[in-house]
Amino acid sequence: MIREYAVDPDAYTRNLDALQRFFTDFRAEKGRVVTAIPNLERNWVRAQQNCIRAMQLPPVQRKKCFDKISELAASSLMPGIQIPTNLNLWIEQARHVKGELGTEAIITCTTDELNGEFDYAELMFNEPQNWNIDQTISVARNAQSLADAISMSLSLAEVAMFIDPYFHPSDDRYRLPFIEFVNRLSSGRRPCRRALVYTAIQDGKTRADLQRGLTEHVRPLLPAGFEVELSIWPSNLMHDRFVLTKQVGYSFGHGLNEANYQGAIEVNVHRLAETARHTEYRKFSNTAIRQGEPIVIVGM
Repeated sequence: MIREYAVDPDAYTRNLDALQRFFTDFRAEKGRVVTAIPNLERNWVRAQQNCIRAMQLPPVQRKKCFDKISELAASSLMPGIQIPTNLNLWIEQARHVKGELGTEAIITCTTDELNGEFDYAELMFNEPQNWNIDQTISVARNAQSLADAISMSLSLAEVAMFIDPYFHPSDDRYRLPFIEFVNRLSSGRRPCRRALVYTAIQDGKTRADLQRGLTEHVRPLLPAGFEVELSIWPSNLMHDRFVLTKQVGYSFGHGLNEANYQGAIEVNVHRLAETARHTEYRKFSNTAIRQGEPIVIVGM
């Protein structure tokens, strides 16, 4: 539900219209993220700022653009890779990155469709395949399909929150999807080394059950050094099931658990608007609401 693009700053700073479109088109909540070229975030930000500065905008407009670049870097910038020193032109660097990482397309100032390069000024007439990304999809209710649906987002994450009032680590229906999510997190481009789980005490489930399930059934399946922190929340404050990162969030309409029986309803996976993601992320970051100390395990 997220795709990655290499975006040439010269392409979106040609005029104000392109600049405004860029800040709308490339956001994790819209399903499009940007590859860092150069590969370090601070160098990428500086390169974008230099191109915007060359537009000679009024100071107030320039500052607003710089702020938006910082926001984009924080929420929608994928870590890049080391680029050979003999590649000096941006387009050469982008082609190298695309070849190494499989980036969806290169957005630049000319079109070479066969090589996945598209002129940003002409996207209305010639856009990359699958440019329009659905905000909601339905997937089979099994561990691999659930994780596949948001695998790019997990690759982007530094930390991830899993919110499910029904989560039970001793139950395969919940444990198997969770481990699949963790495997995507730990093998991502960051990679992530920590997951936060939020659940509630209900349906006979106790804190001791959660502690035992995490220790006996989850920890042996974790990558070495991967940490899981489980917090117990009041059940009346938990309703929907979410996976949240600092970049993007998803709701899982029929649950984060497997259901393999015949006629099982598919899961609606919905990419949240940024305001909704931010609200939920802040809500579950409030440690004052949790009941007792968190339960922490680390993969051996």
